[in-house]
Amino acid sequence: MEKEAKQMIDLKRNLFKIDVRAQKDEEKVFMRTACRIWQPLWQKCSKCDKINKIMSLKIAVNRQKRTLMKHLKNPPLVMSGLALGTLSFGNLLATYVSIFSYLGILAALFIYGILLVGMVRNLNDTKMQLRQPLIASVFPTFFMTGVLLSSLFLKVTGGCWLGFLTWWLFFLGNLVLIAYYQYRFVFSFSWDNVFPSWSVLFVGIAMAALTAPASRQFLLGQVIFWVCLPLTAVILPFMAKKTYGIGLGQAVMPNISTFCAPLSLLSASYLATFPRPQVGMVIFLLISSQLLYAFVVVQLPRLLNRPFNPGFSAFTFPFVISATSLKMTLSFLGWQGLGWQVLLLGEVLLATALVTYVYGAYLRFLFQNK
Repeated sequence: MEKEAKQMIDLKRNLFKIDVRAQKDEEKVFMRTACRIWQPLWQKCSKCDKINKIMSLKIAVNRQKRTLMKHLKNPPLVMSGLALGTLSFGNLLATYVSIFSYLGILAALFIYGILLVGMVRNLNDTKMQLRQPLIASVFPTFFMTGVLLSSLFLKVTGGCWLGFLTWWLFFLGNLVLIAYYQYRFVFSFSWDNVFPSWSVLFVGIAMAALTAPASRQFLLGQVIFWVCLPLTAVILPFMAKKTYGIGLGQAVMPNISTFCAPLSLLSASYLATFPRPQVGMVIFLLISSQLLYAFVVVQLPRLLNRPFNPGFSAFTFPFVISATSLKMTLSFLGWQGLGWQVLLLGEVLLATALVTYVYGAYLRFLFQNK
């Protein structure tokens, strides 16, 4: 009996071991089967993750391209102010180191080229923008840039006929724009159409006087100077009334910088176009232009303290031409004292900082996805 009992116990143990082994074998088979089934799925999921990442990247790139193409196809016309400021800035620094003239030309041509191509490719939008009084009053900077580029071309080529032709075309284009603005926005007067950029609109044509040595249009430059000088006295009260009496929108506030542009441009133009400048007139223009410059500089921190918009181009040319006119005046008067040189250095450094900042901000605006 004992022997049979032991045999029964051994049999149960063997059966239990077999059952455990079978369970383990089943688990192994199950795991193998599961791996065969799930491994491709996991691989597919990994592939899906990669595909999703690639698709997300493509969507971001396409969005970037659409934003870029929108800005390049349809650039703001006020960008011409940056082209003018950059080109003038290169000329200013070229009086210290000549290579800056070429760097300024290249940087300005890049912006000017984008603007020109965008205007040609989308004429309807260009017309729409010019129906806005603010943009139309700033757009003379497009023709001013063309006049300045033509004068530089004339200097390099020694008076090539193409330079004279483009100079006259840009000059006449500026006159047409002034006539258009007067007909559309001035004759039916409204304070809604008055902006500080009226100084650019009505006095910016004095760029023709500043470039008279290259174009050889000295008499024309002198006539323009004597027309623009009293005109500045007429429009400044309108500009001040609109800005500080009625008020400007926040996006338009950078336009206040143009207050210091007209008299500085006239000061430089007077020295460039008249063979024998009168010392009294030179000093008058120096004092009046520097007072307006100081008036704008005091407000500059408040004007800059806002998100970037294309109107920031107004922070370039007015400060560059102020430094340029001061340098020309000090050279003419022979005032080389330490105080004057420190003032000139300060104005050049401020113009450098503003042009660099605005140019960089414009590049981000054009090439980054918003």
